[in-house]
Amino acid sequence: MLYKILIVEDEPDIVKLIHNRLDKNKFDVTIAEDGAKALANISMHHYDLVTVDIMLPHVDGFTLCEAVRKRHKDSLILMISALDTMKKKEKAYLLGADDYIPKPFSPKLVALKIESLLKRRVEMLNAPLPFCANIQHDEALKLFYIQGNPLTLTWSEYTIFKILFETPKKVFSKEELSQILYNEDIGNIDQKGICTHIYQIRKKIAQQSKDEIIKTIRNVGYTLYEC
Repeated sequence: MLYKILIVEDEPDIVKLIHNRLDKNKFDVTIAEDGAKALANISMHHYDLVTVDIMLPHVDGFTLCEAVRKRHKDSLILMISALDTMKKKEKAYLLGADDYIPKPFSPKLVALKIESLLKRRVEMLNAPLPFCANIQHDEALKLFYIQGNPLTLTWSEYTIFKILFETPKKVFSKEELSQILYNEDIGNIDQKGICTHIYQIRKKIAQQSKDEIIKTIRNVGYTLYEC
């Protein structure tokens, strides 16, 4: 399987340095010379990893970083910038960047960093969830059990928990959960309502288990994954 990589950089020499270091047998590389082209690519395609410069024509790297994180929760973001200040780094990480490399940089280091981030993601996705063995799902009865005890949920609570349970480690935003419930004709539950539902589900889980089964990823959403 080829990893899909998007390199967002307006300096051709830098693009060439990064591209030449990436194994063509492992990576399918797309290049965007400015922020507007990158936004268009992000809206149409999913990328395993995106490298982003901060200073770009038309749309800056911070805006791109935020757009990637909102649209593709599982895409990795590697910021590469000459703006090597603590404030810039803090902002990048707050917007969802996974790593930050200052310019000038070693092309070999960037290639190794890309491979390392992708390898780590695969390891995390394949790592077992310690609490999952304690959760059973009876699809026919539409019922969850924790350590053999039934979890009494409302229909909307059950649906939310089922969504999280069936795709562990994927982070769902409040908007996504709200839209899924609406699409399944369960009701028009807004973001505040989603928060209330998660709170109620957690209360009911706490009666059966001490594990933090539903994890909140700040400014992103909810997942069944222990970070």
